[in-house]
Amino acid sequence: MKRPFILFVSLVAAFVMAPATSSGQRVKKSEFTSAQLNNPSVSKITWTTTTINSRFEPQKGDDLKTQKIVARYKPEVDKYSDPIGYCPTGLVRGYPVAPMSSWATDAFLEYAQNYIDTTSRTDIDKSIKIDFALMNFGGIRTEMPKGNVSRYDILSIFPFDNFLVIEQMNGKDVKELMEFFARTRAQAMSNVKLHIDGNTVKECLIGGKPLDENRNYVIATIDFLYNGGDNLYPLKRSSYLIETHKKLMDIFIEYILDLTAKGKKIEKAKDNRVIVENKEK
Repeated sequence: MKRPFILFVSLVAAFVMAPATSSGQRVKKSEFTSAQLNNPSVSKITWTTTTINSRFEPQKGDDLKTQKIVARYKPEVDKYSDPIGYCPTGLVRGYPVAPMSSWATDAFLEYAQNYIDTTSRTDIDKSIKIDFALMNFGGIRTEMPKGNVSRYDILSIFPFDNFLVIEQMNGKDVKELMEFFARTRAQAMSNVKLHIDGNTVKECLIGGKPLDENRNYVIATIDFLYNGGDNLYPLKRSSYLIETHKKLMDIFIEYILDLTAKGKKIEKAKDNRVIVENKEK
């Protein structure tokens, strides 16, 4: 996917009227240091302001180099404001569970499983079934707007260059991960029901079944967490890893475009996948 080329232009000009001479008043355009501007020989400084906003309206016949550069990339940039999907209600953020994080992790899990099922890579076992998805709340930077959703919106929600990784962990490490969430702060998950009471895991279901320490689990997550981000070090003990190099922002743009092509909308999930009770503040 091509990314937008964004050009910020700042034009500063100082018009200085120097003392009059026998030939009249001299006016010139230049740049000055603060020391020069405090020189008593400078009698007057005038300036104008230029409004910089999201609109680009070159004047007819204007051949400034900057405007030529902006015009070259403008069509590519403009498409990022075009609608790619529709969200009837909007999706708000919140902890420990909210429509934005629930939708994101559910979509992330679905995308990851589809990647396994459809990839042409010969190094991936097509029989792999992903047990749950895990993302960090800090990587979901804002909320899904109500109404039309554009690429700009998705880049605002997922602005980081994190990419999808799929790993396998044993049940004991998964249990340690959930217990870490109980002691600290749970992260956003899909296909998991986690009930925390105080600093203890009261119940943990994965795929509707109790967490089993004697089996392996396949997890869809992001490279930031896999590498120990947010102190989730148990994720680094994987016995199997697939690096997809698919960035989050691209994943969700592709996912929403596919929803729209199927005539579907961005709908919020109704669930209570994470319950936190009696937590000391």
